[in-house]
Amino acid sequence: MALSQDRYGAVRVGVLETLGEVLHTFLNDPGGPPAELLELFFGRKEDAAVRAGVYWKVYNEQEPQPAEEALELFYNDSERPLVCAFNFPAVALTLGAARWGEIRGYYLDLAQNQKEPVKKTLAASLGEVAKIIGQEAAQRDLVPVWWESLRYPEESVRTKAVETLETLLPVLDRATGKSLLEGLLESWKEGKFRGWRERQTIVSSLKTYLDVAGASDVADVVRMMMMKGLEDNVAAVRESTRLIVSWILSSCLGCRLNDFVVDSEDLGHSFIRSYLAAKSEEGYPNPGRLSDVQAAHDVSCSITDCSHYML
Repeated sequence: MALSQDRYGAVRVGVLETLGEVLHTFLNDPGGPPAELLELFFGRKEDAAVRAGVYWKVYNEQEPQPAEEALELFYNDSERPLVCAFNFPAVALTLGAARWGEIRGYYLDLAQNQKEPVKKTLAASLGEVAKIIGQEAAQRDLVPVWWESLRYPEESVRTKAVETLETLLPVLDRATGKSLLEGLLESWKEGKFRGWRERQTIVSSLKTYLDVAGASDVADVVRMMMMKGLEDNVAAVRESTRLIVSWILSSCLGCRLNDFVVDSEDLGHSFIRSYLAAKSEEGYPNPGRLSDVQAAHDVSCSITDCSHYML
């Protein structure tokens, strides 16, 4: 494409952004997009360092560049990794699982990029890409990216890693899914989720974890997450957890309650502490009064009995 060799950087970046949309127009084409277009979009094989975000060429956006350098600047543009990451799910959908091998290398290059916008974008789309490429490829190529996202120092990336589990877990086998949830719990115990919204996102998804990862397989992990949420130092997280506990124990997603509530006494005690903390913050109940302690105890007993639950 001639415009990819334009002397102005804004034009070249515009071409790169448009290429993502152009590739998606081949969705229903039996032959799919040609390899030449894929290379223009993702870059050449030798441009792996550009996709990984460790090499790019700098130019003055306000001035035209020499014509003989324009194509090289197009392939080495610092905007390329983010544009590719943003459009990757659409391109993967266009090619389908059968052609994953053609773009797998590009994806693995992008996954090495440590820039926050790229990491966040890739983390957000892990579940959607997994649905396209299938279980085997997802467990081999996407699960390592999820682990890196979970361990990333910025909250925005970790939050996307947590959010994407709802679509990623159903694609993975039960053992792999359980290992991801165990990693989530371990990170919580280690204090990695410094932002309260991260922790609230986790507890809001607990019922989904039971549903898609198998209640009998991950019940103990989810129970421990409940206890962490009930004893969180932020009221919004505790309140979200109490609501989720209520929903889970009332429906239990078709599982046997005795399989789920492995240590109901510990869970009940956590609920008592959370309940009294919330009431104390409201100002009117007194945790030292017998009536308030009894109210929390009644709720705890319903957990232990596994038969009735109310807030």
